[in-house]
Amino acid sequence: MSDQISGKNLALTTFILRGSIVLFLAPWVITKFTNLGQTKAIFAGYYHIKAMPDAGAYAVAVLWAVLLLAFAVGFKKRISYGLVMLFHGLGTLMTVPALLPFLDGYNQLFLAAIPALAAMIALYRLREHDTLFALKG
Repeated sequence: MSDQISGKNLALTTFILRGSIVLFLAPWVITKFTNLGQTKAIFAGYYHIKAMPDAGAYAVAVLWAVLLLAFAVGFKKRISYGLVMLFHGLGTLMTVPALLPFLDGYNQLFLAAIPALAAMIALYRLREHDTLFALKG
């Protein structure tokens, strides 16, 4: 057995990473459209934006939907993969109290953000190999 991963296997692997990240993020993006109150509460609680208007919540939803679509089809990988990784990373940092079991805000469900971020970092680093069902450019 070879120690090298073939280009075909690497393309399939990166496609699987991209697809799983899309499946991880899609419910969050859909919720931004269907539950403005939750979006506003998240921005108030984690980003200290207390009075987000409905138009602001919809703008966030639209921007995330466009970004996730670009990410899903592999469009402008350096930008779309980088922004998904950056925004998810910043969101994860904002929830550190929920990640630490010795703090009052600990929530085990938030731990899923850590391997998701690792997958995003790995895909960003391997983006030039992510060619299966990805747009060129």
